Formats: sequence, structure tokens, C-alpha cells
Amino acid sequence: MPDYELSKVLAALLAERGDYSFIDKLGYSPSADLAVSYLKEALRDLHSLKSSNKVEKSVDLVKGINWDKVDKEISLVAKAKNRKALREIVSVIAAQALALSAKIPGKREG
Repeated sequence: MPDYELSKVLAALLAERGDYSFIDKLGYSPSADLAVSYLKEALRDLHSLKSSNKVEKSVDLVKGINWDKVDKEISLVAKAKNRKALREIVSVIAAQALALSAKIPGKREG
């Protein structure tokens, strides 16, 4: 199981869209405020997919997202005290997202 629920959000987007951009942007975020902005974009896209019933490949993963933990993790990212602390958090989230997406059967190749 991943340490971060946010990794499930990013893995689902990768599986559904075949697009690595959210994972890459988060992984290379130079500041906490920019990282939170990228997470906001990712969450908005996932909510859009959910509301239009376009989640197909990652249904089980999305259903298993603990949204209370997502909220806490966003706060954790926002409160990163320096670049090193931020990098430690976002690197794990990005790596876990990639690992999770690889387990999703029939995902699109990006």
C-alpha cells in the first residue's frame, strides 16, 4: 500500500489519460506553493473524469482513495519547510504513483 493517497490520484490520471505531466510537474516542483497548485490541477482533472463517468481503467483505485488523507497530505506538502523537505515528500508521491499505475491492467501507454 502506498504511503500517500495522493499517489493514487496521480496513478489514476496516468492510467486514464496516459499523461505523465502531473507526476513530472509535482516531482520537479521548486516550491511548496507550486506543488500544491499542481495537486489542485490534478484533483480538478480527476473530479472531472469522475463526474463525467470517464474513469474506466482505474475504477477500483479511485474508489479506494481516502479523501480525508488526501486533504491532510496536501497540507503536509504546503507546510514543507524547505526544498529538501518538499523534495522528500513529492519524490515519494511521484514514485509511488508510477509504481501503482504499472499495476493497473490495460492502462494506456504514455
